[in-house]
Amino acid sequence: MTHVVLVGGALIFESEWNQVPPGFVPDRLARHLTRAPRRWQALQAPWADGAAHIEWLAGAFAVPGDPPACAAYSWKAAGGPSASDAANRDVWFCDPVHLSLQPERTVLAPIDSPALSEAENRELFLDAADAVREHGGLLQQTAARWYLFPNEPWELRTMPLQAVLGASVEARLPQGARAAHWRRLLNEVQMRWHANPVNRRRESRGQQAANGLWLYGGGPWSVLQPSRFQQVHTDDTVVLGWQQAADASKGRARSDSLTVWPHLFEPYWRRDWSAWAAAWTRLDLEIDALFSTSASGPMRSLELVACGRQGAATFTLSRGASLLPWRRRALRDCLLESTNH
Repeated sequence: MTHVVLVGGALIFESEWNQVPPGFVPDRLARHLTRAPRRWQALQAPWADGAAHIEWLAGAFAVPGDPPACAAYSWKAAGGPSASDAANRDVWFCDPVHLSLQPERTVLAPIDSPALSEAENRELFLDAADAVREHGGLLQQTAARWYLFPNEPWELRTMPLQAVLGASVEARLPQGARAAHWRRLLNEVQMRWHANPVNRRRESRGQQAANGLWLYGGGPWSVLQPSRFQQVHTDDTVVLGWQQAADASKGRARSDSLTVWPHLFEPYWRRDWSAWAAAWTRLDLEIDALFSTSASGPMRSLELVACGRQGAATFTLSRGASLLPWRRRALRDCLLESTNH
């Protein structure tokens, strides 16, 4: 049995390395990484540029689509009302976001300064749902996520929210035959929200306004091929939905397990290198706990898959790594994305 730990936002570029506090990886984990066998995988799908771990996950579960469908799987995993609808029609994520105008670009961010209250969320949702109905669709909510069910399939190429966070949205907006239709719907929602008391109150308090929607992950639910993973540890309903769809098929016996470790990715996309460095201490404790658990369990090996913007470095970790001082590379060479080819 192999246990895989997937870590988004773990690889950085040289210009970023110079901003990171020295010694950010604890010695114990640094010994593992610098002595471990490593293999490199280029992940260069345009739709995942900036969040290569999403492409890695989609490949691990053989999810169809370019980009792959994810909202329908999340809807079903979250137990959305009439979840069986996801197998018969397209479902899209439709997340409220904050768009900030900066010199020569518009940057997207989640609404977390502070997050929308339950009452604020409900009021904005009703406003947006009314606009969606007028444009031929249904907006529903479950487990704090918004899902859009169009009345007919929308031919659109989109990018996942994680790949757009902190980035300029102009070149990442939905493209395709229904792009103009989506822009009209988005414009109407933005006009409604501009006048909504929720945003007026938030702006008066100096808080982020909800002034945009990000559409992505569209497609129907379908059974997936069996994955290598018998167990998946994550709070991400997309990944849980993919695992459920893989479990729905009959295939080869599986023994591996997967942990999606999310705590590096937020400081990574925010370019908060102090918080990013601190998260490595948490990862060190996670890896040590897995080794401790494996001492009395069936785990044969532990793989850490470190992802960055367009690639992944897989390290096969060994409990006895500190006993192999001759097999060592610089930590910089382990975690610099530009040198991992």
